[in-house]
Amino acid sequence: MKTIVYATDGSKSAEHASEMVKDYLEAWPELELYVLYVTDREKYAYDYASDAVDHYEARATNEIKERIENNIFSDWKDRVHFIHKTGHASSTICEVAKDEQADLIVVGSHGRGFFDRALLGSVAHGVLNRSELPVLVVR
Repeated sequence: MKTIVYATDGSKSAEHASEMVKDYLEAWPELELYVLYVTDREKYAYDYASDAVDHYEARATNEIKERIENNIFSDWKDRVHFIHKTGHASSTICEVAKDEQADLIVVGSHGRGFFDRALLGSVAHGVLNRSELPVLVVR
């Protein structure tokens, strides 16, 4: 195993997935980890003013990046890369994983939104259906 893409939205489910990713980092000393946070602008485009969404997303991105680099994966800083993209979450996750030639995609089973908490979660379900690569969904 050489490369993992771990998609996070800062939710509890994503935090549980990070624990699994730590096991992979310990098991494979050459493993490169790409931590991906996707801003789904279409989800909020009609409900909120653009400036408010930009402010919220900038803050959320910085908080997640800081937590990833300084807390969760601080022992592996040299092998962890943070990526922030804008787009449809599940298809963007699959695209980044393909671009990075990932061996595995890791996602939490449920995201932060109400609809993401239904059954499996819309983003995790979308990644499972779109991905050409193996996907690990962590509960």
